[in-house]
Amino acid sequence: MDAEPLLAALPEAWRGRLTALAGGHTNRSFRLDNTHGRFWLRLGCARAEALGIDRRRELQAHSAAAEAGLAPPIRFACPDSGVLVLDWLDQPDWRRTPGPLAALMPRVAALHRLPAGLAPLDLAAHAGRYLDRLAPVPGWLAEAWPAFSAPALNPPFSPVPCHHDLTAGNLLGGRPWLLDWEYAGLGDPAFDLAVIADDRGLDRAGRARMLACYRAAGGVLDDDRLRARLPWVALLTALWAALQYQYHGTPDYGGLLEQARRRLALSLSSL
Repeated sequence: MDAEPLLAALPEAWRGRLTALAGGHTNRSFRLDNTHGRFWLRLGCARAEALGIDRRRELQAHSAAAEAGLAPPIRFACPDSGVLVLDWLDQPDWRRTPGPLAALMPRVAALHRLPAGLAPLDLAAHAGRYLDRLAPVPGWLAEAWPAFSAPALNPPFSPVPCHHDLTAGNLLGGRPWLLDWEYAGLGDPAFDLAVIADDRGLDRAGRARMLACYRAAGGVLDDDRLRARLPWVALLTALWAALQYQYHGTPDYGGLLEQARRRLALSLSSL
């Protein structure tokens, strides 16, 4: 949806001037200037359900996180269209300059202590839905999938509220704010830390530093659990990239898919 139709779809009180913003692989973002001030507007992708995104679950998770001071407050939302309006925060995300783990881990530990009022996100079921939508399934993905039924990759855990996508682009400012709650749900806290470890390319020593910061903030987790979730991060990233490439066929998704393929192979070979 272009700017003009998008503005017309907003309630009159929220209409103003839209400026398209760069970045983001799934959704489109705009700066919205109107009589209330300056805001960030997210227009969700057209295939949210195919990517396993439940907009109402997203709003529930974001609202709980905002109440706890972990996410910016929601100013307007329409789950049917995927429109979300937040305050404009003139702060950089962590893609260019990653912030310190000592700042991030207290936020993650606080998230994991929130009341368990969300629906669960089952990693195997989530991966299975992606596989069902791929036609055909790349051979290397079909070969990798059976390994994920192994007990070593499915350690027992007590489910807590998780973000499931704490990559650098979803972390904003020195606080940092946690953004983009599309995949939030009850899950294994080890997966959240595995996403961070994968995104930052942490080695064993880096993971140890991250775990020390997490434990200092009240979290409970060991490296064995964290290592068991690293292949899941690689698998779901690969499946997401494969599905996006199937839908769009653009070189950027092709590059992401090849990168994900290499990381998946590496993660499984290190078990």
